Amino acid sequence: MEKRFPGIVILLFLSCSCSRMIYPDRTQFILEGESSPTIALDAYRSVQLRPDQDEDLALVLCISGGGARAANLGMGILWGLEEIGLSPKDHVLNEVDYFSTVSGGGFAAGAYLSARFDQLQQKGANPFSLNRALEEFIRDDLKRSYVWPLVKSNVNVALLFTPIDDGDALEKAIDNHVLGYRRRRKSGDPYSLTLGDLFVSAESARRPTLPMHITNSSTVLGVRIFPFVPNVLNAYQIDGYSHRMRRYYADQDFDPFSVPLAVGIKASGSFPVLISNSTLRSTYHPERRFLHLMDGALSDNLGIYTALDVIKQENTSRKALFVVDAEADNNLNTFSKNESAIWSLKVAASLPGSGLFARKAILTKEFEDLIEPLGVEMVYFGFQVLLWDNDALPPPRIDPKEEYPRLLTSLRKKPYDLSLTDRQILYELLTAIATKYSIKKDEQELLLRAGRLLAHLQRDAILRALE
Repeated sequence: MEKRFPGIVILLFLSCSCSRMIYPDRTQFILEGESSPTIALDAYRSVQLRPDQDEDLALVLCISGGGARAANLGMGILWGLEEIGLSPKDHVLNEVDYFSTVSGGGFAAGAYLSARFDQLQQKGANPFSLNRALEEFIRDDLKRSYVWPLVKSNVNVALLFTPIDDGDALEKAIDNHVLGYRRRRKSGDPYSLTLGDLFVSAESARRPTLPMHITNSSTVLGVRIFPFVPNVLNAYQIDGYSHRMRRYYADQDFDPFSVPLAVGIKASGSFPVLISNSTLRSTYHPERRFLHLMDGALSDNLGIYTALDVIKQENTSRKALFVVDAEADNNLNTFSKNESAIWSLKVAASLPGSGLFARKAILTKEFEDLIEPLGVEMVYFGFQVLLWDNDALPPPRIDPKEEYPRLLTSLRKKPYDLSLTDRQILYELLTAIATKYSIKKDEQELLLRAGRLLAHLQRDAILRALE
């Protein structure tokens, strides 16, 4: 039987209230009942202008949150999409026009786009190969622990006297490794990937070369979706941010296209309590100058709402939506073994993630209702795909020390051929990987190869969606 705090203590706490003056304020940025700013495609040149694109197809790829688990599963699915050919010179991955990501999902899309960006800077370079980039550096970048920068910053006494915090240290690490800053610095060209590399202003003559990457955060106050794109930054009148452990404030002529992508990826993954939320400066109100952003999972952990905003604005004759779901909540128990109420502190510890699971449960039904009238073809990539049309039963006990090497050997030899029982075992191993910003080597390899397998299992659905 679990111990509980005496109910009288809680009652006394809740009953204590003090009268205070009320000062009416009608300067809220978003009034009750109003919609939040979202991406406006007419602010940018069309991604369909990229070289060698199917201009009649708009393909949006969502990658959910889930820390390093989402980053590596998402990357594995991108790997698999590259292997599904559409013509002798084209494949599915090349047709992705938009990424809508949350938290760890942003690591996958960011690493891919960073590698594509570097390849485009090399004149006469061979055609881009994600498989080659994986072997050369992406595997190492996504295997790296991003917990260590957080730990170091929290024991750095010098930071106690500045507004810089652990979240800023995480942003620098993302920029260094996921987005390739350190790689470019070694080659003599230190450069941080910016929103301007992915979004081209409608007023510019420059031709887009990369898909748009929309990272989704949540505002701390109000918990509204914040798509981290130039026109939304303009709408909130942003004029400052933190990058590489420094504050950047513009007195005038702030250019939202110059904001580093790492700022958006970090803001999207600022999980409440564990990682400090991100701070942007705004000119909207002279006394309330700052906007705080936290993990996008608190408003939509799949990035679907932003994806639908994009799809509604696209003018192509064919539209498709791919959803990568790296969450493992379907494997959580609903019922408890204990008759007594759950200990209050244990309940409190679960609160930061409670919004994530609650919103996802609601989203499933909402999404079905929203997508049907749009005539959009949707393909789902989640751990549950391993259980579809699978009547096999997993063994009563699974020993990860035995199953990891066995399944990895099998997936290396025959990447697309796994028995139904082994798919059941793979599902259990994948959903047991914790949500964190670090990962073990064998966990990473299993996620990458599982993502590749999921893309293959959904091959027919993919090709139908793109017809």
